[in-house]
Amino acid sequence: MMKHLNFILILLTVIILSIIGIIFIIGTIYGSLQTPSWENSAIYEVYLDRMNVAVMPFVVSLLVVLGICIPKRLFTGFALLKINGALLGAALIVSIFTTAKTGLIFLLFIASILQLIVIVLTIVGSKRLKFERPGFFLQIGSALLHLGLIVFLFDFMALGDHPDHLLFFWIATTFIGIGMAFSFYSQELSKALRKNEKKELIIS
Repeated sequence: MMKHLNFILILLTVIILSIIGIIFIIGTIYGSLQTPSWENSAIYEVYLDRMNVAVMPFVVSLLVVLGICIPKRLFTGFALLKINGALLGAALIVSIFTTAKTGLIFLLFIASILQLIVIVLTIVGSKRLKFERPGFFLQIGSALLHLGLIVFLFDFMALGDHPDHLLFFWIATTFIGIGMAFSFYSQELSKALRKNEKKELIIS
């Protein structure tokens, strides 16, 4: 059951990220065809509104997938269902009393805390965590990749025109980049680490 859930979550994540990427590519191409002064026009504001409307359903979908994916490192079975239900319920309550955007940002905040806990537990080698495959670099890479996605979604939804927008964008990019490198080259990194440890043992 867990393997099927993992496959579905991975598939959904890839599909959603691909759609978001295509939307941004189309938007970038459209913007490059306009005159340089169009950013100061009313047409640009309409363009931004339409881009937000187009991408928002997929951002929310990705957020829901992450909301399911992140807790499953710490919980399984019925406990996982209860935690996911509590998170989504709390986000819904926050949305009702404030705004939908605030509710989603609240969910991102909780997800970031859970993901930081996962990263710390991965570093200390906790047996409590549930990963599909063994290997420190693969596991820490997965954790950093998820944290990068959370920071990216927070940047997209909460910052926008804020001066720190680019800072958080590059933080997200760094986490995602390192996470992908650790995940894709986990075996090579593990071999290099073991080789280095053997050299230190010989020297000592």
